[in-house]
Amino acid sequence: MQAALDTIHPALPFAVVAMGRFGGAELSYASDLDLLFVYDGSAPEDFAVAEDAAETLLGFLGGRAAAGRIYAVDLGLRPEGKQGPLARSLDGYRVYYERWAQTWERQALLRARPVAGDPDLGRRFLEMVEPHVWGGVSEDEIREIRRMKARIERERIPAGEDPTFHLKLGRGSLSDVEFTAQLLQLRHGVRSTGTMAALDALAAAGALGDADRDVLADAYRFCERTRNRWYLVKGSPDDSLPQGDRLVRLARSLDTSPAELREQYRRVTRRARQVVERLFYGRAA
Repeated sequence: MQAALDTIHPALPFAVVAMGRFGGAELSYASDLDLLFVYDGSAPEDFAVAEDAAETLLGFLGGRAAAGRIYAVDLGLRPEGKQGPLARSLDGYRVYYERWAQTWERQALLRARPVAGDPDLGRRFLEMVEPHVWGGVSEDEIREIRRMKARIERERIPAGEDPTFHLKLGRGSLSDVEFTAQLLQLRHGVRSTGTMAALDALAAAGALGDADRDVLADAYRFCERTRNRWYLVKGSPDDSLPQGDRLVRLARSLDTSPAELREQYRRVTRRARQVVERLFYGRAA
């Protein structure tokens, strides 16, 4: 990312902030890069320069055709989403987060990590968002996070993909572990951009029992390893365990049998979901 930005030479302080799995240093083969662009300036000409730098950087990374693509980039986490400018000034971010930021945006900032550009500007961005991320979490906000997660479970698994064996959005799989870790981080003020590192930090802070940490970590490792291996075997993204001959190929690549692979999925995700029900949703065991 820094090498790409060096080819552009923005004519003002400009920084790239990684979000999502990129921010957490947990990219998988199927991951795109979630990014925010921030610049230091207040004049209209500063905005024009920054917007041009952002467009040029996106073109460099995305290539003119699929064969020339370096990375797929997603700017959906920026303020106002697809309706917002590509780049926003540091003061513009400050005003937005103070007045209009929603709970999910605060949650997303748990993973914010400057990765390229002006290091001082990246540091000031983190300092600016700190009170918005770490100011405590209310019961209303906790309910909102839970509602959002429940909606994802109901609506986000694409048609044709098996929810029973979904490695990313299934019960007890990757998103369950990520949401649980992030909610606990917000409640207890435990800072970490990566999910696995957050589980360890939460356990060290006494906010997560060692046994629960191990259960969540086991599910996360299994789903992540299997999802990455399936990408390599298939040659394209797919978030569900396959069936038939494709399952045989995947299982063989993992040195196991199809039946054992499916049983291991059931075992680790069932145990993880029990922890998620208790710690994330607040339901009695």
